Amino acid sequence: MSELVPVPGVRAVQAILDHAPARIRQVLLHGRPGGQRKAVVDALEARGVSLIPAAQGRLDQLAGEVAHQGIIALVEPASLVEWPTLFTPDALILALDQVTDPRNFGAMLRSLEALGGTGALITRDRCARPGPAVTKTSAGAAEIVPIAMETNLARALRAAQGAGLQVVVADLDGEAPDAIDWTRPTVLVMGAEGEGVRRLTRETADHIVTIGLHGATASLNVGVAAGILLHAASAARSRRA
Repeated sequence: MSELVPVPGVRAVQAILDHAPARIRQVLLHGRPGGQRKAVVDALEARGVSLIPAAQGRLDQLAGEVAHQGIIALVEPASLVEWPTLFTPDALILALDQVTDPRNFGAMLRSLEALGGTGALITRDRCARPGPAVTKTSAGAAEIVPIAMETNLARALRAAQGAGLQVVVADLDGEAPDAIDWTRPTVLVMGAEGEGVRRLTRETADHIVTIGLHGATASLNVGVAAGILLHAASAARSRRA
C-alpha cells in the first residue's frame, strides 16, 4: 500500500469527500466539531469513514506549516497521469516552469479547477509537487485536477503542439489576454516569480501573453497572474458556448 497523504483543512477534506471519497482511509480530528467542520464530519460519518480523535501535536506534525483547522484526512495518493492523456479537444492545461513555491502552485490549481481547467503539468526537477501545503492552499483542487509530470518541459510542450494544442506562455512583451483565441485547446505556461519562463520555454510558444499593468506595482504574484489569464480563457469559452 502507498504511504497515505495528509489532506489538511475543512475545504480540502470536503473536496476530496465530494470527488474521490474512495481514497479516504481515515480522518483525524482534534477538538469538538462545530460549524462548517461539523457538516463535513457528519458527511464523513454518513459515508462510514473512520473518524479518529487525535492530539493537536499529531495534527501539527502531519500538517507542517499548514493550518489544519483540527481536521486531516489520510488518503491514498492521487496517481500522476500520462501527459498525452491531457491532449483533449477542450484542453485548458496549466504548465509550470520552475514554480517551486507550493502555495503558489496550490493557488493556481484552485483557480484552474474553478475556471474549468482540465489538467496541470509539472516537471521532475525545480518544481512544486503535490503535498499538504498544495492541497490546503488549493482547497482540495490538487486532489481533483489531473497532474502529469515530465522531465523536459520544452519537449513536452512540443508534443502538445504536435497533438494540436496551442502553447501560450505568460511573459513580457506579448499580446493582451483578449487577443488570444482561448477557445482552442491550450497549454498556459507560467514561470517562476522573479525569473519568469526560461528561454527555451519562450521559444516554444505559439503566443506570448502579457497582462497590462496600469498602477505603480511593477508585477503580479504568479498565482494572481495565472488566475487572471485562466479567467480570460474561461470567459472566452463561455462566450463561445
